[in-house]
Amino acid sequence: MVIERDRYLDDSGDWLLSLALRSRSPGTHSLLSALDETERRKVGESIAHALDDIARLLAEKRARGADA
Repeated sequence: MVIERDRYLDDSGDWLLSLALRSRSPGTHSLLSALDETERRKVGESIAHALDDIARLLAEKRARGADA
């Protein structure tokens, strides 16, 4: 079971990030698979918020130069 979200750092399409929640054991797979649509949406929203924060940090780093 995987719940994944993607973000681009800019409009060029060259800077794609993905953040995924992946089950790594049978018990976790069963738990994630048992989520109803509302619960799955909430998990997806949490991943999206985290990815927004990460993308913002990386975009700022990129804007000031990767070596700065």
